[in-house]
Amino acid sequence: MLNTVYKISQGIRKLSQLSYRSVVIKFVRPNTTYTNVFRSQKQKKEEGGEAIKWILLMIPVTSFGLGCWQVYRLQWKLELIDMLQAKSNSEPIDMPTNFEELNNLEFRPVKVRGEFLHDREIMIGPRALIEEHQAMPRTGSLMSDPKKNQGWLLITPFKISDTGDVILVNRGWIPKSLRPKDKRQSSMVEGEVELTGVVRLTENRRPFMPKNHPEKGSWFYRDLHQMSAHLNCSPVWLDARGIPDPPEGWPIPNQTRVTIRNEHLSYLVTWYSLSALTAIMWHRYFIRKLPLL
Repeated sequence: MLNTVYKISQGIRKLSQLSYRSVVIKFVRPNTTYTNVFRSQKQKKEEGGEAIKWILLMIPVTSFGLGCWQVYRLQWKLELIDMLQAKSNSEPIDMPTNFEELNNLEFRPVKVRGEFLHDREIMIGPRALIEEHQAMPRTGSLMSDPKKNQGWLLITPFKISDTGDVILVNRGWIPKSLRPKDKRQSSMVEGEVELTGVVRLTENRRPFMPKNHPEKGSWFYRDLHQMSAHLNCSPVWLDARGIPDPPEGWPIPNQTRVTIRNEHLSYLVTWYSLSALTAIMWHRYFIRKLPLL
């Protein structure tokens, strides 16, 4: 009897041990699976973060390269402006008989002989006075010096003696007080004269600039084709050269603007600033492991 009881107790003990092992196995296996999954996800996340890290590094690198490119562009633009300025101050040549050649002679001084047709003159403005001692001429906008802004460019048709062609000559700048003809009679020379002028091509209308209204006598920019059609002349324009301090009542000559858009310095500062800022942020976040804010 005792033997039987002992055998039964041993059997129950073995059965309980077997059940415990199976339970442990069942619980251990899922835990192992979850650990592998979490480890795999963490590894993928680290790999993704590493890729983003190097991709974001391209922002400061690229912006630095663009800043270097703007340094080159700025130098090129300054040299171009200096070249055009020197060209406008070079020795004058004779006016070519073929006006098509003037397309390659902008800012080049030319000599011409003829007479002014004062009865057909027009004015462009308001424009600011360009003074020779100024390093950078005013732009002629309404934000310029109010005392110097209220002026106009006096444009007078000029009949060439040799060919009879009529061209346009910008005689210079006059203040508001000289707009009436009777205030500048002494400057309205008659007969044949020889003058030197700087060749200028047509001018595109800038954003927000009013349109020309020939029927009202309102001219705001140099549209040679529109002006030549209105005044029945050739689409040729010369900025007259002369003494910077003419007699009282005369227009002030030498009103040539070497206007070339030059914003490369602002672009340079922008790209280098962006490069420095993003490089600091990248180093702080990815190298030092610090929050950005």
